[in-house]
Amino acid sequence: MKKVLRIFRGFLAAVGGLAVLFLVWMAAGLPIFIDRWLLKTEPPVEAEYIVCLTNGFAGNNIPTEAGWQRIYTAVQLHADGLGEKVVISGGGAGGVTEAEIYGEAAVWLGIPSEALAYDPKSASTVDHPRYLTEAVGAAITKDSVLNIVTSPHHSLRVWLCFRKAGYTNFRIVSRHTARKAGPEIVRTQRVSEFKEFRPSGKVYDDPILTSRRRMTNLMSALREWAGIAYYKVKGYI
Repeated sequence: MKKVLRIFRGFLAAVGGLAVLFLVWMAAGLPIFIDRWLLKTEPPVEAEYIVCLTNGFAGNNIPTEAGWQRIYTAVQLHADGLGEKVVISGGGAGGVTEAEIYGEAAVWLGIPSEALAYDPKSASTVDHPRYLTEAVGAAITKDSVLNIVTSPHHSLRVWLCFRKAGYTNFRIVSRHTARKAGPEIVRTQRVSEFKEFRPSGKVYDDPILTSRRRMTNLMSALREWAGIAYYKVKGYI
């Protein structure tokens, strides 16, 4: 019995030590590693179409935080002339398609409505290359030159799906800032209209918030690896 208790105490000590090490690692901002292997992003090219993949809703038919970033990146690419049209690709499980809501957000961020096209059918990552050639308002083929916009952690799975589907000329883009546009498009260039305003200088890098952001990245990376494994078993990639 004493031997069993010693083993149990040793097990608890080991688990506790690993938990403390993990928390310190996350709070210190040290590399997670497994998230970096998911990054398959490339510089954009002059393309026929910019394809923005949707990322669901955060509630009330409003794009998620990652969804907003994808929309913004698509807007930046269009402002630089790196695609004549932006195709919003996504169906979803709600009463309105993600493509429609993301299109409305894109117009608010500066894309002319006539520059938008829609794929309202795609419900998952593997669906995007399947239904993109049927997009309303576009004439995409598997040889079309595409800048495909998604989130960094999602980029590898998207690249694998489009390659498997036979697309021959595409780039996966997760970040871009327009070089040919002003503050009406590039929102980091904006300045306040209130002359008395002075930035507070406050930063949000305390250990708790740092750990929270990194835990989000870790969970996102684990989910993507699980998705890639599932897609491999199903033959989607």
